[in-house]
This record gives sequence, structure tokens and C-alpha cells, in this order.
Amino acid sequence: MAELTQQTSTASRIFGKEAGSENGESERLRGSAGVSPLCPHCGSNKLWRDALRYSAFGDKIQRWLCRDCGVRFSDPNDVKNAWSTREKAERTSSNVIKASDDLVITRQICVTETKNLAAEQQTTEVLRRNETDVKGKIIENAWWMKKQGYSESTILGRSKLLRILAKRGADLYDPETVKTIIAKQQWSEGRKANAVDAYSTFLRMVGGKWEAPRYKGIAKLPFIPKETEIDQLISGCSKRMATFLQSLKETGMRSGEAWQLKWNDIDFETNTVRITPEKNSNPRIVHISKKLVGMLGTLPKNYGDRVFSNPQQPLDHYRDNFCQQRRRVANKLQSSRMLRITFHTFRRWKGTIEYHRTKDILHVMQLLGHKSIKNTLLYVQLAEELFKEEQDYISKVAKSENEICSLVEAGFEYVCEYEGHKIFKKKKY
Repeated sequence: MAELTQQTSTASRIFGKEAGSENGESERLRGSAGVSPLCPHCGSNKLWRDALRYSAFGDKIQRWLCRDCGVRFSDPNDVKNAWSTREKAERTSSNVIKASDDLVITRQICVTETKNLAAEQQTTEVLRRNETDVKGKIIENAWWMKKQGYSESTILGRSKLLRILAKRGADLYDPETVKTIIAKQQWSEGRKANAVDAYSTFLRMVGGKWEAPRYKGIAKLPFIPKETEIDQLISGCSKRMATFLQSLKETGMRSGEAWQLKWNDIDFETNTVRITPEKNSNPRIVHISKKLVGMLGTLPKNYGDRVFSNPQQPLDHYRDNFCQQRRRVANKLQSSRMLRITFHTFRRWKGTIEYHRTKDILHVMQLLGHKSIKNTLLYVQLAEELFKEEQDYISKVAKSENEICSLVEAGFEYVCEYEGHKIFKKKKY
């Protein structure tokens, strides 16, 4: 009896829970005790835990997020334990199969319903071919747009919308089903209009036609945060993300323009940045502060000639990383307004502040790279709406040339001349 008990405990240690607790579970506990791996991309040990995922056999695999480069990866110790569990299961199942070869089954099986397995397999293969065909057509459509000269952001956005429509039941070869799926979505009018444009591009490639539904985005004034909120968000992000956001704040460039920024576009002696435009805008050169120059100088040059863009990480993934950091800062400060800040918010904030400061619409137009002044008129309206309550002024009188120069350098505006003295004013902030 004692021998039987000893054999049972030995078998349980080899095949049962006790074995897992001595090997895989102990490794997992050591990982959860604060011993984190190094980032496989940049070698940093500054990591965040990024939830857990589970293997097919129920093993817990810890996910990590690098605070320096934003790369997500799985704990190699947990992955190794998961593979060892899988190998044990495969060996156990092979032993069961070998043992079952020696058994003779004498019982009869009662069949009440038969299936045409050949027809079922044929239907499955047809569905798989159709799914593959749709994916292939979406990829082909992306390459067709590339050859037609569409921008990278447009290609990614329209391909993503086509994949969403196909996943939610739309047949891309039947325009009526596409209309139905778009109408059922709880999207804004602008997003539905973008989906219509994406499908219209697909039809132009395949040579089809349809009567496009009438969706039109509703014009709304964008959200403009306070400068203190922007600075709090920048200070709460990682070093690389903070530098990216500070560049957007000071230059007013688009996120795609900043993502493609190269080291030779930055002149560290004159403190200027040469911006290569996107979306058919104008190129421009913008002055930056010494603070941003210092932040750029401390960034590691891990991506070749690029400042921010990681070849293995598209801008959409970097935007998701920004949303995670923004949510963390907003929760810490208990600020719901901060959750409304996006990459493009920095550009709108810059245009609004510059017009309020200079009252020169041509200067704002040149700063943002607009080719049409109609696009710049939005910032005139935003500045008037945001600062219309600021009616208080500070007045100064200049009696000499030096006083006039000092007041102009301090941002005062000339009003008039009274009894030989010049009067200046400046709004209170």
C-alpha cells in the first residue's frame, strides 16, 4: 500500500499539478515577483506589465510594454513554459493513441443521422477561398491606390474600412450589401462618408459602378485645450512620446509629417526644422525652442536616419501607444478634458494661438503649410470664440526710443500718440 501511494505521488509530480507547480508555476511566480526581462528591441529594463494572455493549454503568459520604445512582447520564460506544456501534452496524447491500437471495440454505434462529409468539406473550402479572395482584393486595391499616387495615410485608412465592412458581413462584389452594412453602423456621418469613398475607390479598381449613398460630415468646431493641459500631458508621457508631442506643439506640423522627420531635417545650430509636407501642403521651415532642441538631442538614434518612425511600428500603433499614456495621465490628474486631446489637436492649438498672438492670417497660413486660405479661416473663428471674453488691456506710455523698443518686444501694440507720447496696449492673459 505504501508502494502504491509512492508511485501515485511520483506520477502526479510527473504528469499532474505538482509538476507544474515546481517548474512552470515557479518560473511564473519569479517573474511576478519583480524580475522583468529586457526589451528585445532597445534593451531597456523600463517596462510596464501589459496584461496576460493564455496559451491553448491554459498557461499564463505575461505581456510587457517598453516605456522607452513602445514595443510589446511576451515574457520569454512564460513562452518557454507554455511550449514545454504543449510538448508534454503531445507526448501524452501519442502514448494514448499507441495504447488504443491494442484495444478491440465490439460495441455497435447507432447512427440516427448521416452527413455528407464531402459536400461539407467542399463548402468549407469555398468559404475559405472567398475569404482569401476578399483579403487579396483589399491588398490589390491598396497597391492600386499606391500606383495612383494616394498618400500612405489614405491607403491605410481606406483599406482598414474595407476590412471592417467585409468582416461585418458586406460582400464587396455586391454594392447593395455594402450600403446596408454602412447604414447599420453606429458611426458618425463623416466616418460613413469615408467608408463610401473607400468603397468607391475599390469599385474604380475592379471596374464597377454604384449609386453612392449621400453622407456628409457635419462641420463642428474642434476642441482646443489649454496650454497647461498640453504641458501636463507632455510631461506625463515617456521620453520619446514627450519629444514627439513637443514637436507637434511648437511646429504645428501634422503627425504624419513628424513621423517621417529625418535627422538631417533638424538644424541644431540655427534651431530650425525643415518640414516635408503631406496631403499636398507647402514645405516650410519652423523655428523651435532650445528646450525642444535639448529633447531631440537626448533621443537615441535607433531608427537610422529617422527621428521617430520605427520601421516595425506604423503610425497607427504609435497612436494607440499615445492613447494608453494619455489615459494614464488623465486618470492620475482626474481630467476628462485631456482624453479629448489627439495628435491633430496640437496643430489646431498652434494655429489658434498664433493667430490670436499675431492677428496675421497669412503668417498662420504659411506656418501650417496651407495652400488655400479657406483652410486657415477656421483658426480665425476659433481664436475669436476662445478669446472673445478677454477685453481687459494693460496700457503703457513710452516717452523715449528705448521704452518704445522694450514695449514692442514685450508684445505691446501701438494705439496712438498723445501730447508727444506714444501709447501702447496689451491684452491681459
